[in-house]
Amino acid sequence: MTDPPERALRKDRLRRFGWIAGSALVVGFLSWALIDGGRRVSEYSWRLAPGWLALGLVLLLLAYLTTGLGYHGLVSRLQPSSPPRLQTMSVWARSLLGRYVPGSVLMVLGRLELGLNIGISRRVSLAASVYEQVYGLAMAALWGVAYLVVGFSDGHGRVVWVAALLPALVALLHPRLFGPLSTRVLRLIRRGPLETFLTGRQVAGFTAWYALTASLMGLGIWSVVHAAAPGAGNPIEIAGAFQLAVTLSTLAVIFPSGLGVREGVFALALGRHVPGGVALALSVGARLVLTAVELAFVAVVFFVGRRR
Repeated sequence: MTDPPERALRKDRLRRFGWIAGSALVVGFLSWALIDGGRRVSEYSWRLAPGWLALGLVLLLLAYLTTGLGYHGLVSRLQPSSPPRLQTMSVWARSLLGRYVPGSVLMVLGRLELGLNIGISRRVSLAASVYEQVYGLAMAALWGVAYLVVGFSDGHGRVVWVAALLPALVALLHPRLFGPLSTRVLRLIRRGPLETFLTGRQVAGFTAWYALTASLMGLGIWSVVHAAAPGAGNPIEIAGAFQLAVTLSTLAVIFPSGLGVREGVFALALGRHVPGGVALALSVGARLVLTAVELAFVAVVFFVGRRR
């Protein structure tokens, strides 16, 4: 009989093989699509509007800034004796690098350990991360619903209703529901219950805050796409399609930071207004811009945090 360590090792190897195979399939598909549509991409009347691109970069930076501030706000509500804002945001920013590892587990573990170094308990870091993930998924889904409703006359029927249920996840954050649920989960992993929860009013306030961050992110992507291809869609279509792609890629946890899934879904949406190859080039380009902005934000926050 296989002992537990060997069984765990086999599962880890299978998981890695699945991730490598899946990533290779995604990269292969994207490469084939770009090569196959190369002629249309080269023939497309590209133009780069620096003003729209600059606006997009500013909006994306604001999206990261407000999201980081939101995480600090969650921590400060859950742990009154929280560290200074800049230190908390530095932990949050550096943990984003863990999203590029399949499952985003490293991102959460990074927050737990880095937060502990500045006085944030692991339970508070975990709770704040759960709150943030639920808010992010719910608000992205809400934008996705707007895209389906506005972009299609029939709203894709059942798809709209399923997507419309996702923002209801916010209801689970009410203390009367989140309290018992979190306590049960923490018991399963042999941890004590949380001592503090967001109040109903705070849950509503953070809902509005994360709606703002999702809007900044979506409109930032629209501005970047619009800078290169004005005919790719209106702000609601592009911002909503991007957030729908974020929602689906978040659920595909085996792919690091939703790699491939997000680009594929976003390209399909953009393909309603521009040729397929052009849509895929815009989708991949938007990912590259977003990654560059994210890494720049992480570097700046980390550098400023160390200087303080």
